[in-house]
Formats: sequence, structure tokens, C-alpha cells
Amino acid sequence: MGPAIGDRQPGTPIAQPPGIDTPELDPLEHTLVSACPTGRPGRLQRLLQSGEFDQLKDFTVFESNFVQVTRLGEVANKVTMGVAASSPALQFPDLLLLAGPAKEDGRLQLFRMIPLQFVQLFVHDKSRRQLKVKFQNGRTFYLQLRGPPRTCDYEFGQWVRLLYCLRFHSAQSSPKEDGEEDEEEEEEEYLNEREAGRDGA
Repeated sequence: MGPAIGDRQPGTPIAQPPGIDTPELDPLEHTLVSACPTGRPGRLQRLLQSGEFDQLKDFTVFESNFVQVTRLGEVANKVTMGVAASSPALQFPDLLLLAGPAKEDGRLQLFRMIPLQFVQLFVHDKSRRQLKVKFQNGRTFYLQLRGPPRTCDYEFGQWVRLLYCLRFHSAQSSPKEDGEEDEEEEEEEYLNEREAGRDGA
């Protein structure tokens, strides 16, 4: 089993992201990104507004609850993952936020805030609603969406659409590693299937 995503001790400051150059984006594509999958503030959004993170309280977060799983699908930890824009002027998110239950009392705590330019997100297994998170240092984690069955398909589809749009508009082009092209094609295939399903409804 791989290492846990993170464990921040209470009171430990969150590292602030360096300055990020953001490309000009097509405002029409921005309409594909909703602020929150459920249409109301989630647990991570409420945590940021609670007072401990003054510099983050105004961030609008797109977030979902996941479980960290091994590559074979074995459950390891509960994780809340979100993306946010560090400035209202940005059309797309530029930060990845990771949170989880504290060991002491089980309350949600933020343990990582990482510029998205240092993270790669992929669809790992669409049938299980799993995403792959790959950090710049090579560490990789797998997250499986959890939530009510009646909303999971829509919520996962929002993540896939977001990942596809972020990659499509990324100005930080870099050589693709083995397997990345296949994962991008899987995201596009998933979106096409969803579009076809809506057209046939």
C-alpha cells in the first residue's frame, strides 16, 4: 500500500504557493467549471471559512469527498480534494487542496495546498469513479469518489470535464510520459459517452 497523502499537525502553517503565470482562457470554456458539485459550500469550503485560514477564506472551492485507494482498489484513507483559484481574476483554478480527518478528533483538517502546475490529475478507472493524482516528485495516489449513488455519476463527470479543460488550456506544455496519452484519451472518451447519452435521452 502506498503512503498516506498527508498528515499535518494542528497549528502547522500551510505552505503558500509561489507566483503562478496564468494563461488567457476562453470565457466560453469557463462556463464548463462550476463552483461546487452540489451547488452549496462543502466541508472544505466551510473549513476555509471557519477562521483558521484567513488568507483562504474567500476562495471558492470545487470539492468532493474521496477515499484513497491502492492501485488495486483497496481502501486506505478518507480524503476531501478540492481545487480553487487564488485570485478572483483567474478564470480557472490554480490550486489543489487536500484535506482529511484529524487523528485526534476526526475533524476535517487541511494538510496540503499545491499549485496545480506541480500536480497532474487523470482519470484512472471511470467505472469505479477513480482519479489518479501525480505529484511533481513522482509520488502517485488514487482517489475514488464517494457519495450518494444518485449524484456520483454527475459529480464524477464534472471532475472529468474540469480535468479535460484544465489540460486543454494549460500553457505549461511538457513532454508526455508513458501512459499519459492513454489517460487523456480515456477522459475524452468518457466525456463523449456522456454527451452521447444526453443526446439520446
